[in-house]
Amino acid sequence: MLKLVLVILHNLDYLPELLDAWKNAKVPGVTILQSAGGFQAEELAQKSGLAGLLSLFEADTASQRMIFSLIDDPEILEVAISEADRVVRGFDTPHSGILFTIDVGQALGLNKWSPTPQDDIASRLPTKENEEKGISNLVSWYDEEIKNLYGEPTLKAWKAKKKYSVSKVIQSSKLKSPVVHLDTPIKEVLAASLEDPLCDLVCVINTEDRLVGVIRDDILAEVMLVPTMPDSFIQDPEKYEQVLKFAQISGERPAAEVMSDPVFVNSSSTVEEAFIKMKELKLPGLPVVNKHYRVIGYITMAQILALYFPQEPKE
Repeated sequence: MLKLVLVILHNLDYLPELLDAWKNAKVPGVTILQSAGGFQAEELAQKSGLAGLLSLFEADTASQRMIFSLIDDPEILEVAISEADRVVRGFDTPHSGILFTIDVGQALGLNKWSPTPQDDIASRLPTKENEEKGISNLVSWYDEEIKNLYGEPTLKAWKAKKKYSVSKVIQSSKLKSPVVHLDTPIKEVLAASLEDPLCDLVCVINTEDRLVGVIRDDILAEVMLVPTMPDSFIQDPEKYEQVLKFAQISGERPAAEVMSDPVFVNSSSTVEEAFIKMKELKLPGLPVVNKHYRVIGYITMAQILALYFPQEPKE
């Protein structure tokens, strides 16, 4: 069944990221229209007449955008919805927008014929990866050093493990990322965090169960420990401002008030990519999400170590 997926985007700052995400997801024929809310248009028409109403749709003044596409692939449709929900940090959050789909009976002009196949010029151009391989011998030199130190079989095994998917690593793990909702009280976030101390992040999900934020243990500790904060911490001018901010947040306030932007690794990512991301973010572990940004596990640096250096079971 052909579906029309339509997003009414309230925050125009999200538009470039949404378009980029849909492009990567191969969403076909994306169209953008300027739009405005009915109440806003009615109010402007009453104040300024027809001329004022028409000016509402000028590029600099239109407050919304409608982005839509006709999709006949259920998988691409689901990914398009997931990506849009991720970009706006959840459609159930304020000032995000609306997404809905409509069944389409007939559509003409979706498939065009071409007299001759078009050459894929981009596929014949050198990629950045190939250029890097051509100008650098560091990797091959490093491989040679590792081979001399540990032997060729070990080198081959390690190179293969670098390409293991994250999903393969977490299959045998009982470690599960703590998950709470946007409106979960902070005192319950603390309880969820303490259920598994090996996870340094609490995942915050929306009503579609998609990851929209994370709460770091150190931030949670500062929020909850304000009454017992040591004098040396309060005497730091920069930290003092932060303490005052957290002092206004009670344990009954929602998780959304202390969460930060989501950090994660995809289940299809490689072990190498997960390691690099942890190093970049300076975190010992990351939530693992599927292609719809739903949390399915947690991977830690310790798990990666165990993959490369498995230990003999103790008798």
